[in-house]
Amino acid sequence: MKVHHILFPVDFSGRCQQLNAEVEWLAKHFDAEVTLLHVFEIPASWYSGGEASVLSQQCFAQYAEMRRELLMKYPIDLPEQQVKRVLLEGDAAWNIKTCAKENNVDLVVMGTHGYGTFRRILLGSVAMKTLHDVHCPIWTHSFEASFIGRVQNILCSLELTEEAVPLLRFTKQVAEEFGAEVRIVHCVPEGEARPQAYFNATFHAYLKSSARMQIDKLQKKAGTNFPLILTDQYVARDLADAAAAGKVDLILAGRGRSQGALGTWRTHLSQILSEAPCPVLSYSMNTEEALHGAPVPSGSEHVFA
Repeated sequence: MKVHHILFPVDFSGRCQQLNAEVEWLAKHFDAEVTLLHVFEIPASWYSGGEASVLSQQCFAQYAEMRRELLMKYPIDLPEQQVKRVLLEGDAAWNIKTCAKENNVDLVVMGTHGYGTFRRILLGSVAMKTLHDVHCPIWTHSFEASFIGRVQNILCSLELTEEAVPLLRFTKQVAEEFGAEVRIVHCVPEGEARPQAYFNATFHAYLKSSARMQIDKLQKKAGTNFPLILTDQYVARDLADAAAAGKVDLILAGRGRSQGALGTWRTHLSQILSEAPCPVLSYSMNTEEALHGAPVPSGSEHVFA
């Protein structure tokens, strides 16, 4: 895993600044350029119901200048020559996706903005859209999760899909980059062993044995030999419990092929992000194309060195 360019969307909140330490650590580890991206959207209430807007060009310029000043003052402990500051106007998720694509970004770092009890329900619309649309790996942090400036222990959430082998290979690259140990977690829910009104322990044991054999084959194909943890309740909860018990620093999970016109996540990523006690690095099957594809011509933006 090589990272030359990190995109860090910022909104100037205290919670956003909680991610600074992770961005700084990643940038120093990879010696990567960091783009601080702030996207502002003119509130709908600033526009009248008629054809004419109540927002004059002067008001817009003043508002944009205010956001520019906040962006220029945003504190991050990195050499300024390593940091680019970009101000855009419009939809946040769309601009994050476009900026990542146009600038050959290798990694996006962002928070999920879940709060308290609602953390398990609401991840934040910007985070959800970004995870769906952006092709490169995304490092997400729920703000209630912890990170102590190292990646020594990794859990890989593996599902038996077409993404399994690419995800295992990506996990191997990440582990080699950080010198980390990896364990795979795969869940075979007890509910799958209830073909009738009662729990069939024999059938459940058969399902787990079959999953183990399938994963052995997938690991051979991927060139990995990670220890496997098989669980039997709920994917996200089991993964969170295993992460907490094993003092895990990072969880890796797949995003599936979600970028099609009618695409949706084929994984349990949403629940994993909600439950994870540590940062989650999510992988998209479009990652290789995103990292090595041809650059796209830039759109309009305000860049501040």
